[in-house]
Amino acid sequence: MARFRFRLQPVLRQRELAERDEQLKVAEIEQQRLGLEDRLRACQQRIEGEQGELGGLIRGGAINPAEARAQGAAVMAAKAEAQRLAVELAGVYKRLEAARGLLAKAAMRRRSMELLRDNHKENWKQEINRAEDIAVDELAVLRASRRNEGQL
Repeated sequence: MARFRFRLQPVLRQRELAERDEQLKVAEIEQQRLGLEDRLRACQQRIEGEQGELGGLIRGGAINPAEARAQGAAVMAAKAEAQRLAVELAGVYKRLEAARGLLAKAAMRRRSMELLRDNHKENWKQEINRAEDIAVDELAVLRASRRNEGQL
């Protein structure tokens, strides 16, 4: 039996590879996003802890100014780090959105080639079936003509 061969298979393969590349880019940016979110969460916890310690120093009665100043500086440094991480995370979100858009386009291009392949395969099957039907009809006509010749 004849086998279907899609002439544009190399193009489909290239589009599959292009989509895979885009998937890897999205995954890499997702890893960056997760890492930044973890660091930001840790920074926020550190800020809460430092503020708690500063509040404890203030409520403790006798305030050591140097210790309070150091604790305040630690809180400010942690807040600055959190702001820097938030800005960096916003940039990663923008890159992630752009990468997802490129991935969607690559998937659409791959899918269009798959649909084209499926249409070609369906047409090929119909041609094969048509050829088989014609062959069966010819055999039936030949058989009928032989019967008619035998009756004469």
